[in-house]
Amino acid sequence: MRITGCVQGVGFRPLVYRLATELGLSGEVCNVGTGVEIRLAAEADAVAHFCRRLRADCPTHARIESLMVQPFSFAAAPAGFNVVNSQAVGQGAGFPPDLAMCPRCLAELTDPDDRRYGYPFINCTDCGPRYSIIKSLPYDRASTSMAGFPLCATCRHEYEDPANRRFHAEPVACAECGPRIWLQGAAGQVQEGATAALLAQCRLWLKQGRVLALKGIGGFQLACDAGSAVAIARLRQRKHRPAKPFAVMLRDLPAVEACFALNEAERKLLASPAAPILLLPKARLKQSLQGMVPEALAPGMACIGVMLACSPLHWLLLHEVGGPLVMTSGNAGGEPICTDNRQATLALANVADAFLLHNRPILHRCDDSVQVWLADRPRLIRRARGYAPSPIPLPDGWNGSVLALGADLKSSICLAGDGKAILSAHIGDLSSPACVDALLQECDRLPTLLGLAPQAVAVDLHPDYASSRLGARLAQMRGLPLVRVQHHHAHLVSCLVENGQPPDEPVLGIVLDGLGLGCDGGVWGGEFLLADYRRYRRLARLRPFPLLGNDKANRQPWRNLLAQLAQARQLSCRSALVATQPGLAWLMHAEADVLLNMADRFPLTSSAGRLFDAAAALLGVAPPELGFEGEAAMKLEALALGARANACYELGLSREGELWQLDAAPLWPAMVEALLAGQDKAVLAANFHLSLVRGLCHMVRRLRRQKGVTFTSVALSGGVMQNRLILEPLVGELDAMGLTVLTQSRVPGNDGGIALGQAAIALAQWQ
Repeated sequence: MRITGCVQGVGFRPLVYRLATELGLSGEVCNVGTGVEIRLAAEADAVAHFCRRLRADCPTHARIESLMVQPFSFAAAPAGFNVVNSQAVGQGAGFPPDLAMCPRCLAELTDPDDRRYGYPFINCTDCGPRYSIIKSLPYDRASTSMAGFPLCATCRHEYEDPANRRFHAEPVACAECGPRIWLQGAAGQVQEGATAALLAQCRLWLKQGRVLALKGIGGFQLACDAGSAVAIARLRQRKHRPAKPFAVMLRDLPAVEACFALNEAERKLLASPAAPILLLPKARLKQSLQGMVPEALAPGMACIGVMLACSPLHWLLLHEVGGPLVMTSGNAGGEPICTDNRQATLALANVADAFLLHNRPILHRCDDSVQVWLADRPRLIRRARGYAPSPIPLPDGWNGSVLALGADLKSSICLAGDGKAILSAHIGDLSSPACVDALLQECDRLPTLLGLAPQAVAVDLHPDYASSRLGARLAQMRGLPLVRVQHHHAHLVSCLVENGQPPDEPVLGIVLDGLGLGCDGGVWGGEFLLADYRRYRRLARLRPFPLLGNDKANRQPWRNLLAQLAQARQLSCRSALVATQPGLAWLMHAEADVLLNMADRFPLTSSAGRLFDAAAALLGVAPPELGFEGEAAMKLEALALGARANACYELGLSREGELWQLDAAPLWPAMVEALLAGQDKAVLAANFHLSLVRGLCHMVRRLRRQKGVTFTSVALSGGVMQNRLILEPLVGELDAMGLTVLTQSRVPGNDGGIALGQAAIALAQWQ
């Protein structure tokens, strides 16, 4: 029996052993490069029963993709049933992501009578590191970063005992034979000793307001006291992160429920083996904040990112500290998270006051995943630890293999072939040379690990993206065809793949994001595309407006407001706006007039992201210069969530050649008039969101009536579709029209999922 899927590192062989023994069957099981191979000396009826039981009793984290049965001849009749040494036959086996500590390991960790009491690397077949420690397949201890830790006699007995839940748990270890922790000061001084004493020192430092760099599962994290505004400000200043939210880690679910009112879905997500950062609304904070300073953690945001202790080491630290900790990526600003002790102590020397280190090597970088419960489904904002590298199925019958390099923001790569796509963990923004290096390393590691050589390389249409340049070099060096994919088509197709959409059934895609190069050389960002996997037809867009100052308009929201006011012929109101809102003084600067005079020299864009920037600037929630991508739109959403809309401004609908246009110009006179009349800004923010949703739906109705345009499904993608006040009402209204609405859950709708769309488009065209 040859079994493929996620069947290594999940307790599958132990299940096979127990099941075969229970049924009185003889034979053997082993890992192979393609999955698991089972050889049974049994009659056909017994084999069929065994197969049924195997599927029914499949371990929690395992997934059987295929199960093939064929005759086999033993050289000699087997005596009993055995787990035998793995064989490096073939490639392509699935393996699980890293798994948070299970309840049984937690019980042992906290039991003074257990031999692993207080051991920070406790694990079993149901939990512990997987992807972050794997070197090659088949997944055996010798093929992981645990190879350098020989098992002691007691651990060896557990590892070889079929009745033990650590039977063939590859990362198994104890304090006698496994990894250990130690402390290191910023100046390099080392402190060793008992785990309890080291963690007590960490608690002392954290309570003194210091910043601690902690080596986690898939990389380093930076921690400080979540109840100290001074410590949080210190971390912001050192990390050059003035406004971007920080996540907070709590020990367990009761600690979170003491702070937040949770629904059942949120409880399950927080306590899941993925242990993601979950975005929880500030509106559901209770009076008992358990030592958190919400505004310091997420200034101006609607949500706070919260996660549970994702490893035994984190749990022990949180238990010792007795309160929540800020837990953020352990990197210097804009660079990938550190994974190596020496690298971290050098790169973070000016950020951290001390380091909590261990000696288990991290082979694959994996940041914390970020998730939100939105529109009745969990939505991944960042796909990393706990989710990568779980495969995403591709349409049946597709041949070939493709390596896709994604975009430059929220970068990840995708390797697609053999019926599945593997999306890497989040890498970072490619403005950093270190992130480009990390991307290149992943382009080598992922195909090697999966044993899948790409036959083509796919990149974004924009030739100046770092990912596009790198992909072009790779294709040239390896003699592979290069496929350039339009940005918004890739967004849309990533949604189609996740939803299992048939290849030749066109859907209407509404893709709203920041910027992407269009096939006409224009700057797109608010698009209506009729598309399948291979091709697309642009039916409509948001009405374009000039990017005043080119790239500066992506960082300074007031420039987009200026462009919108000019297009709506509302420039005469600038002085009145500045009089009531000094923060809009930029609108009256000499630079503004220069920009307006040069407007026809700047590129036009249909960007939805820049439209949100303009509204955020008008309502005073956008800073003059953004601290991070999406900041203005997120603050606008946070403002609007606290109010109920009292008006819907009708957006214009017009035709420009073959394209329909949704015109935001009518928004601005209405919003300016209401603002100058003293209307609540939160209400105006809510009106803006509602008006855009109604405008999008109006366009969908118009396109349904267009001759030659047929669709029954609408796919929603792009970073703007992570906005609660856009996605939830839009899904509701489209559903009410009788349309099937496709949205994204397992793959980020932002640029973090775009590599999946690129790979699928290249494969579809290959067919």
